[in-house]
Amino acid sequence: MKFSSEEVKLAQQLQQLGLPWEPKPGHFVWDTATVLEHDSPFHDRVFFILDLKHFLRRTSSIENLKKLFYWLPTWHDAREILGALEVDSSEIAERLKQEDSVRHGTERLLLYQMIEEALMARVK
Repeated sequence: MKFSSEEVKLAQQLQQLGLPWEPKPGHFVWDTATVLEHDSPFHDRVFFILDLKHFLRRTSSIENLKKLFYWLPTWHDAREILGALEVDSSEIAERLKQEDSVRHGTERLLLYQMIEEALMARVK
């Protein structure tokens, strides 16, 4: 799976805005501190958590893992996050249509932007 540089930057901002994250198998993460010494099988330090113990051996705790890695939510993860943030599905569908994000291949980026908007609205 590929993540655009815009998605990676926005994922960092989401974490800084307080997006709750409990690392688990099935999550894609960005290794900002080069904790994992081998090359990414995906791109640009993006890794997939298949075995959480593997990541914990290198970070020694969930707290350290959360400090050293950024979660890169998949499309499905982003939809679940938006649901938890009480963003209506019809609003999501309308924005996706309005911005023609499917044709442009930017649906996940738009979902990240909507998560950012929902998190910022909670802060205000």
